[in-house]
Formats: sequence, structure tokens, C-alpha cells
Amino acid sequence: MLLLFWLYSAVMTPLSVLPYEAKISTLRIGVYIGLYWATANILSRFSRRKAVWMTVFGFLILIALYSLVQHKVAPNLIFGVERYAGAYWRNGRLGGTYQCPNHIAHLFQMWIPFCLMFLFLPQFGWFWRICFGYALPLFAILIYQTQSRAGLLGLVASLATTAFLLMLRKSRRLFYIALLAVPLLGAGAVGGLWLASSMFRDRMQPVVEVASKFIAGDVEEAISIDFRPKTWADGMVMFADRPVTGFGPGSYELVFPEYRQRVFANRMLTVHPHNEVVELLTEYGVIGALLILGVLISFCVPMIRLIKTSDRATHALPAIAILAVLAGTAVHGFFDFELRIFPNALMLALLAGCAAAPLCGGRQRTDDRGRKAGADGRRQRTED
Repeated sequence: MLLLFWLYSAVMTPLSVLPYEAKISTLRIGVYIGLYWATANILSRFSRRKAVWMTVFGFLILIALYSLVQHKVAPNLIFGVERYAGAYWRNGRLGGTYQCPNHIAHLFQMWIPFCLMFLFLPQFGWFWRICFGYALPLFAILIYQTQSRAGLLGLVASLATTAFLLMLRKSRRLFYIALLAVPLLGAGAVGGLWLASSMFRDRMQPVVEVASKFIAGDVEEAISIDFRPKTWADGMVMFADRPVTGFGPGSYELVFPEYRQRVFANRMLTVHPHNEVVELLTEYGVIGALLILGVLISFCVPMIRLIKTSDRATHALPAIAILAVLAGTAVHGFFDFELRIFPNALMLALLAGCAAAPLCGGRQRTDDRGRKAGADGRRQRTED
């Protein structure tokens, strides 16, 4: 399914409104698919995946610590060089090594489910498990200091999904209990942030206003509150002009100004609609959206089966983590365009490939079948 989407993007390149940007987008997709394929097929042994995880995690810890120091000492600089960050750093938002705080929030958000799951894997040893435990509050604090609404909501979604899937692995009864308990706990977490944090209240107030207006049926009034709904509404008008194929990869930035009717702010660039679904529909149309839906189904269904059936925690727990990452990314992507950020998309491809390696490694599947056959043989001899 990934290759089909990549081929569709390649076919659409000469038909795109901006062929050069379409080539760049198609090349990037090829890089993501290549990284996913390489990690999923080469890292068949847990020791190899462990080495990759620890190496990337080590660099991420360095980025996190640097971001904390930089945020307190010189938020307008990156490694001593003044950066373009608009009003982000002047508003007290942590940006770290990124221009936009929302995107570094997504980077840390993707790793929190993995750090949580790695705590339960003794194969990492005590030192690395202590490091993962240390990283959990560190990354959560960094996400909070970015003041990213999408990051905080995505974190809640990823943790809720982690709880759901852990209960599913234990038993169906616990999973049904989690269906009731986890949403209440998630709502409690959001409510606690609302009561305890003035920053969270200030940041979420426009979201609450938009939601209340939509519920009341005042659609146009709801759209007018924030630039995001305005952009989404104009983007859907753009999608309606080419609903089947879209305008081509990387074309949103060039085409959207013709449809920009609701966003009146001067000097405000609309490079992205801050919504991954809207951008996907406008650039790739219904065909591209269906292909991406196929990618998600073909990835998630085997991973859920692996979670339920595998007797190896080294297989099941990373599978839980990656599905939690996808859930958090979906929530984050409803308000942002983090998958258009090259390092974030690379990180997602790497984590997905490592988590899917037990399903893709031929040797691993053969070993599992051999162990299962051996267990069945021993069981049969015992019964005889």
C-alpha cells in the first residue's frame, strides 16, 4: 500500500500545478518508505532494534537537555546563531532546535509511549530503563513548555491508546473495562490541566469557543474565531474543485491563495492548512486519501494481532507503542502539519519500521513457527 501511494504520487508529479514541488514531495515519500522498509527487514533481531533505539534515544536526550538550557538562557538563539522564530520565543514557548514549538512537541510526543513500554523490557538492562524513566517526565515537561495544544492533546491520546492496548493484551474483560475507564481518565487529565494551568486555559480557550459554536449550529461564527478553521473551510472549497485527484503533491502553497477568502490577516503565509487531512485531500484527492487509509489498515491490523497473540514482550510492547504514536499523531495532525516536517516524518518511519520488524523478518517468522510446532509436539506427547 505504501508503494501504491508512492507510485500514485509519482504519476501525479507531471500533472501537478507545481511539478518541481511535486518531485520533492515524491522523493521525500520515497525516503520515508525506504527507511521503513530497511528498518523493518534488516532489524529482524531484537539486539539490532535495541541498538537503534538506544542510539536515537541518546541523541534525543541531548536535544531535550539542550532545549531546556537554551529556553532559559537564550531562546532566540540556536547554537549561538540567531534564528527566525517569529513571536514564539518572545511568548515564552520552548522551541529547542526547531523553529516551531509544535513540531518539537511532536518529536517528544512520539517517544513517550516507547519510553513507557521500554520500562517493562528487562532486555534493556537497569541503566537504560532508568534513563527511559527519567525521560518520561522530562519529555512531558518539554511538551508542556512548548505550550502546544496539539502536543498536549496528542500526548493524552497516545497515553490513552497505550492503556487500551495494554488491557487488550491482558484480556478482553480488562479491555471492555478500559473502554469506560480510559476516556474518563483522559477527560480528567484534560480537566486537570484546565483547572491547574492558566497557560492551558488560555491556549485552549479558542478551541472551546469553536467547539461550542459548532455544537450550537453557528458554523460560520465558529469558523471566524481562529485562523485554523478559516483555513480548513477555504481548503475544503479548494478540494471540491478537484475532489478525485487533487492538485498534485506539494501544490497547496501555490494554489491556496486563489481560494483564500476567510483569512484576512496581512503578512500571514498559508503554506499549510494546519490539518493533515485537509492537506492530503487538496493535494492527493480521494484516491490518495483511500490509499493512505489502506496503508493504515494494512499496518494497524497485523500490529493489533501481534499484540494479542505474541508471547514475546519484545514484540508486543513496541507494537503497542507505535499504535499509540499513530493515535497521538492523528490527533496532533488535526491541528498541525507535523508529518510535513522532514525529521519528524523520518522518526515516525524509523519507529514504525522497528516496531514492524517482527512481522517482516522472514527468519523471525520461521523461528516462531518452529517454536509453535515444537510446543504443539510436546503438548501432543504429553496428552499421549
